[in-house]
Amino acid sequence: MNKIRYLSLKQTEEIKHLASEIRRSFGIVNDIPIANDIFMLLDKKGIILCQYPFKASEGSHTDATITWFEMENEPLTFIGLNTAIYYDEQIFAVAHELYHYITKSGKAYDSDLEEEDQLTERKADRFAAELLLPHSALESLIVNEFDSKDLREVPIQRIIRFLARLQCEWCLPYHSLVKRLLEEGYLEQEQYATLYQIDDRDKMGNYARICNGIDSEKYQLLNNKTNKKGISGKVMEIMIQNYEDGYLTDDEFVNLLALFEKNPSDFGFDLSISNEDLDDLENLYGGGTPREG
Repeated sequence: MNKIRYLSLKQTEEIKHLASEIRRSFGIVNDIPIANDIFMLLDKKGIILCQYPFKASEGSHTDATITWFEMENEPLTFIGLNTAIYYDEQIFAVAHELYHYITKSGKAYDSDLEEEDQLTERKADRFAAELLLPHSALESLIVNEFDSKDLREVPIQRIIRFLARLQCEWCLPYHSLVKRLLEEGYLEQEQYATLYQIDDRDKMGNYARICNGIDSEKYQLLNNKTNKKGISGKVMEIMIQNYEDGYLTDDEFVNLLALFEKNPSDFGFDLSISNEDLDDLENLYGGGTPREG
């Protein structure tokens, strides 16, 4: 079981305020889930999303990275998302990276950092949780469900059913929701320990059966490792135009499209497919100064 690192009350309030401001800037009221709309919101911020599956290696993996480039006219920001993780984790990872983008924090903005800034990471996690499920919405849901803010006397099975409905509606990872209930003071430590040890990914487990009873399609979606390969439509169009303008050779264009399992015929060009070259995409995740979420 992971040990909870708490932010101070002031830090937590600052994160809540920031998340609320960002939701308002997107035109989303606090009682409306963002869920998978988080991906469309990146376009509003001018952030380029690159999706690619990178498998775990030697017990570690990257959920997402943010990379920032200084260009002549304006900065260019990429979020690289590892689609080899579960879909609910993908949503959370993008929200986490949005914190680094908004606050200009993390390795993408300070190449001299040699170790993870644990406080910054904790703030980014809390921001993601607040952005996806605001405090006011969570409190309202709990009070309406239990007629109380104190869950210490509530049977564990009833809390589990509540968490299942919460996850299916708001699309956060199960363990993030459990941590949140402890952080907000709704649970005591013993309840937290019991809930946290549940394997929400076990398709034959009690939690999975409850989620499937509530919304089987949503549960299957959240527990799917999409392995999607793709990049923002705007960037794809730029690549196509660069080819049309002669800045890319036939082979370069073909290999670039192949990174995302596309081929020239998808865009009306008649060119043969050659071997794909992953070097550029791997550099986005493993090279330069990206920030791992």
